[in-house]
Amino acid sequence: MKISNNGLNLIMKYEGCRLKAYKPVKTEKFWTIGYGHYGADVCEGMTITHAEAIKLLQKDISKFESIVNKKNLNLTQNMFDALVSFTYNCGAGNLDKLVYNRSLREIADAMLKYNKASGHTLLGLVKRRNEERALFLKDYKEIPTDADYEKIAREVIDGQWGNGKVRKDRLTEAGYDYKTIQAIVN
Repeated sequence: MKISNNGLNLIMKYEGCRLKAYKPVKTEKFWTIGYGHYGADVCEGMTITHAEAIKLLQKDISKFESIVNKKNLNLTQNMFDALVSFTYNCGAGNLDKLVYNRSLREIADAMLKYNKASGHTLLGLVKRRNEERALFLKDYKEIPTDADYEKIAREVIDGQWGNGKVRKDRLTEAGYDYKTIQAIVN
């Protein structure tokens, strides 16, 4: 997958663009420039144009797209965008920790824990993680379990979902497989 404009805009919003090299934290090994580009190729006093900042961003984004793609998760575009933004900010190691042995819903909820720098909660990171989580969950639908289907089937028997086409439409809209529920009901 490739990042969409939603994901790209999220990264640009929170990284901001600085055309002169800086160190967000004095103890950082390397300098940062543009939209959060960090590395040995950035040195003190370095300046770039906005066009160069965009080129660096595009180069960096492709690296982070690859990292997220290698996880082989079944993601929507919004989920992918959110994880690329997360990884761009937190790194591949933190992505590994975030997704390890978690469902998609658990990944979204765990994102919120990554809001600290040097042990201190930062408002900017709180906002970014909340926005990444919201994007991640934007078109997320939980896959119903067998227990969910049995519960809904009991509700259908009790008449809570209506009858005929109304019932079928309501169940389908809620994300349930109508045939599976009817099989349980029958």
